[in-house]
Amino acid sequence: MTNFIDFLLGGFSSGAVIALMALALVMVWRSTRMVNFAQVGQAMFTTYIALTVQQSTGNWLLALAVAMVAGLILGIVVFFLVIRPVKNSDTTGAIIATFGVLIALQAGAGMIWGGDPEGFIPPVSNAGLEFAGRIWPVSLYDILVWVVTAALVIGLTLLFTKTSLGLSMRASAFNPEVARLSGVRVNRMLITGWAIAGATGAVGGVLIAPVSTISPNSFDILLVFAFTAAVIGGLDSLIGAVTFGIGTGLVISLVSGYTDASNAPVVALALLALNLLLKPDGVFSHHGSRSV
Repeated sequence: MTNFIDFLLGGFSSGAVIALMALALVMVWRSTRMVNFAQVGQAMFTTYIALTVQQSTGNWLLALAVAMVAGLILGIVVFFLVIRPVKNSDTTGAIIATFGVLIALQAGAGMIWGGDPEGFIPPVSNAGLEFAGRIWPVSLYDILVWVVTAALVIGLTLLFTKTSLGLSMRASAFNPEVARLSGVRVNRMLITGWAIAGATGAVGGVLIAPVSTISPNSFDILLVFAFTAAVIGGLDSLIGAVTFGIGTGLVISLVSGYTDASNAPVVALALLALNLLLKPDGVFSHHGSRSV
């Protein structure tokens, strides 16, 4: 029973990062109705930028802020240079384009920073906390990850539900033609969605780097878990992305703890296949008509 609790506690932090990456995928889907498979590449590239800033200044908060700005800018650049020219022609072409961006970012990172794994020093201790006579698999850094994730999720929820910008983004996603006739600048909302998704992915990359290593291909497996969480939760649901992002992290931790870590991707893909058979639209999907 103790091991079970330890595995659950250990899975919350990884689940929080998966939730952030799934959120980024959902935000792009909501705005353009396509999956951005380059999301982890953008997160990796901006995490390298954050690593450079931290190594130069020793300031983790500054590195996080720079990564968010870089992620925002990179999201806009990718949209204008790659996605916008192909998104109206063919969905398959747009998806292939995101894979091309992923490969280009990985190659670019390798040329700039090299291919050797590098460590990212956490801002607080990553050692387990001692309580009630034992050391628990929860560190101060884990708590920091939870706090940052919760703050970002709450901020995005308020943005989409309580602001005119969020309302315009939702309208552009659900019915761009009606939104355009209502005076909403749909293209601007699409750009905003990609920018926010880029910044969100950057936060996820910076948060996961200290508990692993960073290399041009180190975040590839994160795409599998984030995509699984986003699809199971529903590609149009922020709640689904967060819920099943954390749930995926817990499942991965249990599978890795009781069997072998190499089994985690197989289990994730099995859950994805099961979901596509039973509820392909996702658990929290909502396709019902709306009246205004």
